[in-house]
Amino acid sequence: MAIKIQWHQPIPLKDGSAEDLIYMVDEDEIKVWDGFPGVYMFCWKYGESVIPMYIGRSMNIYNRIWEHLETTTLMKRIENGPRGATMLIIGEYISQPRQSPERTIAIVEKALIAHAFTEGYALLNHAGTQTPTYGVQCIRVQKAPKVAGGKREGKAARS
Repeated sequence: MAIKIQWHQPIPLKDGSAEDLIYMVDEDEIKVWDGFPGVYMFCWKYGESVIPMYIGRSMNIYNRIWEHLETTTLMKRIENGPRGATMLIIGEYISQPRQSPERTIAIVEKALIAHAFTEGYALLNHAGTQTPTYGVQCIRVQKAPKVAGGKREGKAARS
C-alpha cells in the first residue's frame, strides 16, 4: 500500500499574548486546512536542524491545530522547551484508492513517532507530558538450545 503525504512549508508560531494564548499562527496560513485530513508536527528549529516536539494527526487539521493552540498545558511545555524558533509543519494526506483516511493517517503518525524515538527525540505527545522512551535489552544465547520431546532446553544469558 502506497501512502502519500505532501509536506508543506513550516508555519512559524508567533506570540499569542494579544489573544490570551501562548502561541498563535496566521489564520490565513491554516484556514486552507479546514476539513482536510493529515499529520502535523510542532517543532523547534536550530540552524538547519528541525526537532519534533509533538506529532499528531487529525481528520480536520485546522480544527485540531486551534484546539492545540488553546491548550495551555501543551503550549506551555513547548514555550518552556529549549530555545529556538517554534513552528508547525503540516503533512497533507493524499487520498489513494481503497485507503481509509483515518486508518492511513494513524499509520503515518505512528511511524513518525517511532522514527522520532529512534532518533532520540523525547516528544510531548500525552497531555503535554513527555512521551516515555523505552530501552531495549538484548538477550544473547550462549549456545543453541536443544529440542527434546518438543520442549526447548538450555538457557539464554543476558548481556
